[in-house]
Amino acid sequence: MLTAALLKNFTPLHTLTDEHLARLAKRVAVEDVAKGAAICAEGDTDNDAIYLLEGGVEMRSRTSSLSRVLQGGTPDAAFPVSPGRPRPYTATATTPARIFRIDNAKLDRAVLLDEVSTTITRVHDAGGAFTGDSEWLEEMLASPAFGSLARERVAMLLLKLEPMMLKNGEVVIRQGETGDYYYIVKEGQLTVSRKDEQGKVKLINKLKRGHVFGEEALLSGDPRNASIVAMGDSIVMRLAKADFEELLKKPLITHVTTEEAQERMRRGAGLLDVRSAAEFQQGAIKGSVNIPIQELRVRLTQLDPVRPYVIYCRSGVQSEVAAFLLRQRGFEVVVLRNGLESILR
Repeated sequence: MLTAALLKNFTPLHTLTDEHLARLAKRVAVEDVAKGAAICAEGDTDNDAIYLLEGGVEMRSRTSSLSRVLQGGTPDAAFPVSPGRPRPYTATATTPARIFRIDNAKLDRAVLLDEVSTTITRVHDAGGAFTGDSEWLEEMLASPAFGSLARERVAMLLLKLEPMMLKNGEVVIRQGETGDYYYIVKEGQLTVSRKDEQGKVKLINKLKRGHVFGEEALLSGDPRNASIVAMGDSIVMRLAKADFEELLKKPLITHVTTEEAQERMRRGAGLLDVRSAAEFQQGAIKGSVNIPIQELRVRLTQLDPVRPYVIYCRSGVQSEVAAFLLRQRGFEVVVLRNGLESILR
């Protein structure tokens, strides 16, 4: 069984706090490898860091007659076996061996989390809102949107987040108001409701830990299109509009020219029109798929999650909202700068 003390013998795990190492130890499984079995093969493109706990491993490459032997418990075994993508060596157990694997993306997030969580807790802990921060921050950094940000931008974003302690029935966002913050649910649950033109209020969604909201009004400049209310005691983290634009909007939304969009389409990118169905029927770019921005959240399954997309609308504003929503869900997307207006000029 792995322990925090044992993990501290490996690089870069030795830089993590005992708290993070203890949590990591519970999630990582030890593998027993038979003598002569391959641990990894030259050319593999997986993203695991493989560490040798016990036994011996020989590493060979097709490009060289030389080999290297690694023995568990030695200083050299503190580093991953055959690191890199693609892997430079085939590693074979020379004796019965024990290893463990950690996804490098998770390892990078753990290191980043360690770098900033102490500062975050110290800055914000006066109100107790950051109790249990490490686990919540780790979950947040695992999301596609936050995980794709540069390290320095993530650190700055975390420092800019402000906690809001909510009581049951407290309103976070009121329909019709101007957007001023982007929100992340840290604890508890919130309801999303919308009032129609006849004054009838309809419950349209519930938000829980890890959900984000408030981005549409910030991106489009339109008033809030729904009200969000706490269900019981809850905590949300909020990011001011100026910080949202600098730390999230700029790095997550990429604009392309018509020529650049055409080149992406030649390489296999899809074309997504997020205007209304009526606008789409009146005229659209050939080969595009129409999912109106209002329906995008419920029709995500109609998009290929591994295919890149070029998004367009009339002016580019709705496209930015759609791009941000899709980036948060792991899609690779770009926005046609100025939308159809750039083509019609």
